[in-house]
Amino acid sequence: MKLTEVKALVIRTTDLSEADRLIRLYSDRLGVISAYANNSRSLKSRYMAASQLFCYGNYVLYQKGDKYWVREVELENNFFGLRSSIAKTALASYFCDVLSEVGTTDPDVSLLRLILNSLYALEHSLVPESRVKLCFEMRCAAALGFAPDLSGCSECGSDEGELYLDVLGGVCTCRECREYAASIRQKGTLITEGEEARRPVLILSPGVRAALRYIAECPIERIYSFRVTDADEAALSLSSEQYLLHHLGRGFDTLKFYKEVSG
Repeated sequence: MKLTEVKALVIRTTDLSEADRLIRLYSDRLGVISAYANNSRSLKSRYMAASQLFCYGNYVLYQKGDKYWVREVELENNFFGLRSSIAKTALASYFCDVLSEVGTTDPDVSLLRLILNSLYALEHSLVPESRVKLCFEMRCAAALGFAPDLSGCSECGSDEGELYLDVLGGVCTCRECREYAASIRQKGTLITEGEEARRPVLILSPGVRAALRYIAECPIERIYSFRVTDADEAALSLSSEQYLLHHLGRGFDTLKFYKEVSG
């Protein structure tokens, strides 16, 4: 019997019977894995408290073939305070769904640290929920390797005023270069019809660009330490969400539910 010890967060649970549960873990050594927690739904089970969503701790797993079972658990945090708010529970579930979607068997400790930081900030209301959400989304994009280049216009290098971010391409252009490209298309010397013409674009102010760059690059412990106007905060929220979802190529029911319950 092979035993493996990991630090892990429960990001999904599936009830298999009246007693057993399958848990999906985001771990520091094995990436995303699923493990059976036998008899974990019983009130007398030693695994019950550590087999629920948002639980984090030290999991000792035993492996048979390509399957894992929970052998021992030392719970460090169950983020119980999240359950006091439907909105917080929904937002935290969205974070878990994102990690379940992007995670592989190649561990990424930066993503594990990001979600733990985000759950803690949510639980203790360190900053508004909207800020936790936008920081999670943009930092997640950066950790996955598709952070946008926000340094300036990809054509002329200008970093003045509003820039247009090509969401899928991850690069910005200034108004002048964008208008010039459009004029060339109209003359028929550049063919960019069809899919290229429908690429999603975000208009970013200097304040939004600076905040997005800060979120993507700053030390994780200072990720919420930036100041923007209320208008830029709203634009940040839209930009980070749209950028991440477009790159993942899907939406999430937990995000939809969060928006419904948070108003």
